[in-house]
Amino acid sequence: MSETLLLEGLDAGNPLGFLAALGVLALSQGIAAEPRLAWRQAQGGWRPQLSGCGSDDEALAAQLFEALRNTSSTPFTIDKKLPFSHAVYREALHRAAECAEPGSRRNADLLAAFGSDAHQDDKGYFVDTALRMVRSGDAAGQGLPAYAEAIRNNTDSNDLYRVLFHTWDYQDDDFSLRWDPAEDQRYALRWHDPSQQSNKKYGLRTMRGANALALEGLALLPVHPKTNGIATTGFKKLDRGGEAFTWPIWSFPATIDLVRSLLTLEEIHQSQPNRGNLHRRGIVEIYRSERIFQNQYYKNFSPAGPV
Repeated sequence: MSETLLLEGLDAGNPLGFLAALGVLALSQGIAAEPRLAWRQAQGGWRPQLSGCGSDDEALAAQLFEALRNTSSTPFTIDKKLPFSHAVYREALHRAAECAEPGSRRNADLLAAFGSDAHQDDKGYFVDTALRMVRSGDAAGQGLPAYAEAIRNNTDSNDLYRVLFHTWDYQDDDFSLRWDPAEDQRYALRWHDPSQQSNKKYGLRTMRGANALALEGLALLPVHPKTNGIATTGFKKLDRGGEAFTWPIWSFPATIDLVRSLLTLEEIHQSQPNRGNLHRRGIVEIYRSERIFQNQYYKNFSPAGPV
């Protein structure tokens, strides 16, 4: 029986925590022959348990950091904005596909998670993922790819250790990707007026390591073309309007290919999923978080709840 590690810092009920767990599994492919991920109840919630990568928490953080450093920056350096030119994106997809091999297709999978080249908007941009919660490009012309590259460059082994094995303290002054419901800090919800105070003192704080891991987890959530648009894996329109992200929690050690399959199950998106059928598949919980439009530029996730 392989050794396991409980990643006590990652909470299945937090979209960012779940995405970070996917990132751990993705990066672990370069650490162990066949790592697997399950979920266990601990610390008042469901926490991921990684098997196949030893039982030393500090060693795992160091190995994940090394694996992260060895990943290519190419997907995040094609353009600073997201989305960008449809023609540029299609060419990048072709190059990534030519380089992809079984078991080594991370760049192609990440680009497939950016959006789809099956459609383009009136600016000539491809249609991008529902997981882009920040504006396409800020005043400096930077968007998710530029933020991602900065996060990756600033993340160290200690950042990963903190998010994996400790209660999150939100002490990192870095770009927010708005995948954590705690990052929904609209003016009306803040004690201080951000326009009057220094962002360094009162600005939004986040967990840098969690975002760095979650960016790798994107590779498991590709965008699919549809006749009238696109669909991001895990997202579905709500009957009352709006859109929600839904994700399963499973109790058995699953390989990355099996996790990809679990993320696409149509049953989890029902308003009242058949729990009996899902339990027989090893799915012990389902979480759902609504995608909130804060304004025309930014979105946030609502606090997640079990379905």
